[in-house]
Amino acid sequence: MSGSAQHETMLRKPILMPPSMIEKVDKIAKNKNVSFAKVVREAVNAFDSETSADDSIILNTLADTMIRTTQEVVKKMEEVEKRLDATHAMLEA
Repeated sequence: MSGSAQHETMLRKPILMPPSMIEKVDKIAKNKNVSFAKVVREAVNAFDSETSADDSIILNTLADTMIRTTQEVVKKMEEVEKRLDATHAMLEA
């Protein structure tokens, strides 16, 4: 939580969630040894729709780059493997 949010007055706000989501938040709270409300507050603080849109673009670009470079590495490895096979064949002859 941000420093200023820690010193704000807390207000009660009832929320509706499906049971599966409540179970998930309960499990997170238990594992982190914090309250249900703290998990919800941390989730709200982590959410920023503008950042999420930017993150999506960045992640897509990163994924595309990783796919391309992985394909290049695989191609190079196949070339090296062919050269090794040729070298082994030559040494065995």
